[in-house]
Amino acid sequence: MLRNQMTRTALTNVSQERLVMAHLNQLIEPNDFTSNALLELMSPVELLDLVKCQDHVPQGLKGQVDDILGFKPSSNMAQDLKVALTRWRKRLPLANPQAALDTASRNGGGLLLNTDPGWPEQLNELNLGRPMCLWWRAKNPQLLSGQDLTRNVAIVGSRDASEYGDQVTFDLSRTLALRGYTIVSGGAYGIDASAHRAALSVAEWNQSNPPTIAVMAGGIDRLYPSGNSNLLNQVILRGVLLSEVPPGTTSARFRFLNRNRIIAALSRLVIVTEARHRSGALNTVSHAVELNREVAAVPGSVFAPNSAGCHRLIAEGSAALLTSPQEALQLVGAEQTPQPDVEQSGMERPTDRLGRNEGMVYDCMSFARGIVIDEISARSGVPVIQTLQAVGRLEALGMASTDGMTWKLVHQGS
Repeated sequence: MLRNQMTRTALTNVSQERLVMAHLNQLIEPNDFTSNALLELMSPVELLDLVKCQDHVPQGLKGQVDDILGFKPSSNMAQDLKVALTRWRKRLPLANPQAALDTASRNGGGLLLNTDPGWPEQLNELNLGRPMCLWWRAKNPQLLSGQDLTRNVAIVGSRDASEYGDQVTFDLSRTLALRGYTIVSGGAYGIDASAHRAALSVAEWNQSNPPTIAVMAGGIDRLYPSGNSNLLNQVILRGVLLSEVPPGTTSARFRFLNRNRIIAALSRLVIVTEARHRSGALNTVSHAVELNREVAAVPGSVFAPNSAGCHRLIAEGSAALLTSPQEALQLVGAEQTPQPDVEQSGMERPTDRLGRNEGMVYDCMSFARGIVIDEISARSGVPVIQTLQAVGRLEALGMASTDGMTWKLVHQGS
């Protein structure tokens, strides 16, 4: 009887802790230095009680917060204690933490706290900019514990990626994923989508870390952009989707910029494969440099506006020049043992005869199980009509077969 009562008490405490953190997360926008300074002086419960005390600022608290901030904010600055409390208190009537937790649960996710085993410890390097908590979605929650800095590589770039950028991104991401590295990106169109698709194209994944992590700027219940919803659902199915804002939150420009620091902090290496001169990917790089993460950029044509940002990073010395997947493996310290997928040989391989679409479709198919056309299209990013043409070509070459509903790869000569 006593043991059961103790268990119920422990569960209640855990539930209450999550409810408090969910409440604070709805009141306080991420990357708020003042809130993290306060959390170094008091517990989350005490902070929530303070916010609920309208028009009350404890005497002497401002000086303590200013000491942690390292400067004395003026009365009109966002970091000023009174300004911050006023800002958070305005959201009190709008907050419903239990509803947020329920929404996350309905979507197969939850709230991750910095006291949980699955918390990525590398995020604590953001100091006062560290996230208060993380909302997650994953079919396999065990993958949350596999967010290891040494195995994470971020690949970011332009939303309006060129065919060159897509191909370079796919090759880099797939090569790294084949060696067991997690590909981290932001789930957006263009380079982000190519990076996620390449990681998901590795059919047999037996690692404890996820093949890919998508860090959202909005709530985990609002897959954005909507055109990538199929892809993001595949990330949830096989990897991890994260956000530092509560369910129901819409994406906004400042939230994308805030999100970029999470991508940088999660990863040991940040690769920019294609970026314009003022691309948001360069914001991710600036965070990576501050965190002493390695940064690399892929060069492109001097006439290509989409590569101007990469050239700028290389010229400034902010990023190493990256020209091949093998160089990316060297940057992460992977052993340079020959791999079937990247091995150079004088003999022609069957895949050498494939066009770009056919190669992307081939990379997303499996020898073990049949896959429907819609899923192949979603994984590869190749439109359905071109996907049908590609699998037809693979069948003609004896590289794929169908049962009338699904398609799978066949070994040559079988």
